Amino acid sequence: MLLLVILAAVAFRMTSPEDRQRYLAIALVFVRQLRVAAAETEPEREYRDSLRARTGRLVVMPALVAINVMAVAGILFSAGAIGDPDTLLAWGGSLGPRTTNGEWWRLVTSTFVHTGTLHLLVNVAVLIQIGVVLERLAGRLAFAGVYVAAGVFAGLVNLSSYPLAVTSGASAAIFGLYGLLLATAFWQRFQRRSEEPPLEEDEDESAASTAAIPPRWMKRLAAGAAIFFVYSALSGFVHTAEWAALLVGVMSGLVLGRGVVGEAPKTSRAAAVTAAAAAIAIAFALPLRNIANVKPEIVNVLATEERTVAVYREASDSFARGRLTADALAQLAERTILFELQAADARLAALKNVPPEQQPLVADARAYLRLRGKSWQARAAAIRKTNPDLRKAPSPAADTHSRLQAEARFRSNQVALGNAEGAERAALEAFQRIKGAAPL
Repeated sequence: MLLLVILAAVAFRMTSPEDRQRYLAIALVFVRQLRVAAAETEPEREYRDSLRARTGRLVVMPALVAINVMAVAGILFSAGAIGDPDTLLAWGGSLGPRTTNGEWWRLVTSTFVHTGTLHLLVNVAVLIQIGVVLERLAGRLAFAGVYVAAGVFAGLVNLSSYPLAVTSGASAAIFGLYGLLLATAFWQRFQRRSEEPPLEEDEDESAASTAAIPPRWMKRLAAGAAIFFVYSALSGFVHTAEWAALLVGVMSGLVLGRGVVGEAPKTSRAAAVTAAAAAIAIAFALPLRNIANVKPEIVNVLATEERTVAVYREASDSFARGRLTADALAQLAERTILFELQAADARLAALKNVPPEQQPLVADARAYLRLRGKSWQARAAAIRKTNPDLRKAPSPAADTHSRLQAEARFRSNQVALGNAEGAERAALEAFQRIKGAAPL
């Protein structure tokens, strides 16, 4: 628009008054031609009237638009950023560990949450254009059912392919509506070919049936679809899930769209298609149940390391002041601390259906816990070895070889301390790898 304004200003400066009058006249003619092209023909007006007679008032499409707008408005006025995954999740976005662990409603609510205002505006504009036709042509139940079913199936595909990604947006549901439109257009074309050709070839094709979508309307819908597809592709909203949603719309439309030119699908047929879609969705959802939420367990592992080190440091200070015996300090490492590490490992081992992206992280965490357990066992052995009970120690005067024995004990103690430090160093290196890769 800015470029057009600049070009108009330059042209105004560089042309004479006579040229301006001539160019203005040409522009007015062009505008009149656009208005004529945009004006409805008599068959189009008849078609609009036939749709209104079939379904008097639009209900589903305005409701869907309103919910989409209100959801984005709520996000904009909330504390979180509109494109932030945590914000999208808080407002109903879908995430594998959340959705498959009792929050299946996110498959529906995610179709009303958008990553930005432009994303919303494009989807709403397309939804209005296609909804004006489809809701009245296919009926309210069929229109709503395809919208929800397409969104749900797209969500299931996303859960299977990207279980750790927060997914949202109405794009997949709109793909499903376009699938319904394609199937309806197919049945309309099939019905026209099966009918006898009209006597007057110059009559508008839409005159064959008062409920058949006129060619000019089809061209406008096709133009809107092209813009929507291009925008979705360039914005990264076209994946396997969207094509799956398109297929859901086509399959539903092949069942619902037969005879839709003559009359709207019966409520019983639309309900049967909706029920069948729900049953198939449940069958696809069963293998995806209980995707593991690894984050809390990894956080627990990190917290266990920090907590046990703090407990041991406090006990070590008490031992240095003579308030705690060496055996008690060793038992703290062998029993209390080692028990906590084993409990954390058991929780990791109990995880089922871990996403492939997080399986290496879980394996690293379990390896760390095993190494850390060995390091604490080595630390306990070193404490006992370097701090023997003095009452059991031999008297220096009783053994002529006491000096040699003391040197041997010293070397043995150093080996024990070295083993403990080496095991601890290996465990802490594994700990740092986990901490760097943890999904915090």
